[in-house]
Amino acid sequence: MRPTVEELHQSEQYLLIESFAIDEMNQFVARELGMARQPPQSLNKRGWKNWLRLVVIMVFGASVGYLISTELIKLVSGEGMSPLLVQAGAGFLAFFLILPIHEFIHGLAFRYIGSPEVHYGWSLKSLMVYAYSQLFPTTMGEVAFVAAMPFVVLTVAGLGALAIWPAYTVFWVTLLLIHTVGCLGDFALIRYYLKNRQRIIYTYDDVEGERRSYFFEKLI
Repeated sequence: MRPTVEELHQSEQYLLIESFAIDEMNQFVARELGMARQPPQSLNKRGWKNWLRLVVIMVFGASVGYLISTELIKLVSGEGMSPLLVQAGAGFLAFFLILPIHEFIHGLAFRYIGSPEVHYGWSLKSLMVYAYSQLFPTTMGEVAFVAAMPFVVLTVAGLGALAIWPAYTVFWVTLLLIHTVGCLGDFALIRYYLKNRQRIIYTYDDVEGERRSYFFEKLI
């Protein structure tokens, strides 16, 4: 049976193992995805993965800079913008249009696992929007399910659209890539579940009161 918030805090069966403010969610995400700031290392102590990441970032940044500068030169010279760049820009803008759909899918997933009500909010500090069920304890397995659904549904839909309208490949690929990056918070929750899947962990959000998330482990 699902415990109540009062039982999580008062019963000796449960131990508080994690709590953070909603506006600090980005720190949780960075930690779980291994992106948290690390102590400075000397160059000879950097692993090959760090070097590879640095090279990829440099190549990607140089490529993007080259493409943008080339298109700007064409635009200034009166040649107009490349259709591919127009598609990429449209894909970027379309991401903001599907954000409500993304959150609505979270809401449907919350309803599926038994949440009596679903609300939506945002955090300017963390630059994110989110769906939540106020004071509704859930297992981490349920949280992972809720977190995964928008990525699964929208990725499948995007790949289907890409197959149907291949002429707009750049648009769909851009939209899918940006949406995937926008799912980092969801991926962090999924990773937290996978990392702790042998433990029984309940979590709940108090967005409308303390604006905090709580994680409890069942001991007995």
